[in-house]
Amino acid sequence: MTVTTTPAPLALPRVPRRVGLHTKALLTTVLPVLALGLLTAVILTVQRRAELGTINRALGQTVSSLLASTLDVQDLNLVDTQLRAAVAPPSVAFVDVQPAGDAPRYFTSDDRESDWVLRPALDAFLREQPGRTQFTWHDTRADAYRAALSGLQPGTPDSVREHLQARVEALSATQGQATAYQVTQVGVYETPAGSRALQFPGDAQPPGTLLFHLTIGVTLGELNAALARQLQLVLLACAAIALLAAAVAWRSVRRLVRVIIAITAAAQHASLGHLGDPITVKSGGRPDELTDLVTAIERLRVSLHLALSRLRPAGPSTGKGQ
Repeated sequence: MTVTTTPAPLALPRVPRRVGLHTKALLTTVLPVLALGLLTAVILTVQRRAELGTINRALGQTVSSLLASTLDVQDLNLVDTQLRAAVAPPSVAFVDVQPAGDAPRYFTSDDRESDWVLRPALDAFLREQPGRTQFTWHDTRADAYRAALSGLQPGTPDSVREHLQARVEALSATQGQATAYQVTQVGVYETPAGSRALQFPGDAQPPGTLLFHLTIGVTLGELNAALARQLQLVLLACAAIALLAAAVAWRSVRRLVRVIIAITAAAQHASLGHLGDPITVKSGGRPDELTDLVTAIERLRVSLHLALSRLRPAGPSTGKGQ
């Protein structure tokens, strides 16, 4: 009986994967500089948002404190005048006053034509997300006018239809535009001493009787735009500096790698026995350690060439008289 054995497959040694000097240079010089620039941009962006939020909160608390100390919800004319004056500055977007008891509610914004849409959106925000201070309103006035236009009954005067159609056309450009507000809520109480005490979110309820709740909406559109432009300039400067530093680092390391590769090629050429050929490697730039290295290798080649020349046997002599 013949037994046939199958030879085991030849196991080849695993060759480790090499990483070229150019790749290592890229990973150790250019990428860290670019990563530092990106990290700087992220830090500046987060810092700008934090500072803007702090300014928003401080402004909202200041306006609410001023209104809470002087507002009289029993006088309709006075309340309207005070609220119109409160929303006159470009930073204050709306003021909402909800008195305790059966007194009417007051809501005024810097655009009265938006009150009937903005107020329900604010109520939904406060009801669905209690405790949140960032309120984003999407302009839906065009849709609201369009719905009102489609719901008109037959016989409605043409002037009404024309007015609604004009509003739809005028507001179509801002349809869906988002506006962010910093919302500040405060409760105003009358203390037994006759003064007024304020209760901000998170504060303990002061002693006394609740007079009204005050909600202030603040938006720093102009300041935000100015800070955004300033941030863009800073980021552009950081990007330019990071790219310049990366380019300088890459050029320096590339020069180093190029010289090392040239020295390696020259050494391999000499190892094949071509010791008579001088090693000429241009390091470029001013003399430095690379220049010293090339000079030392050239001296070593000359020394080896001389030593081997002395060790080689001389050729056959052709002396006279033999």
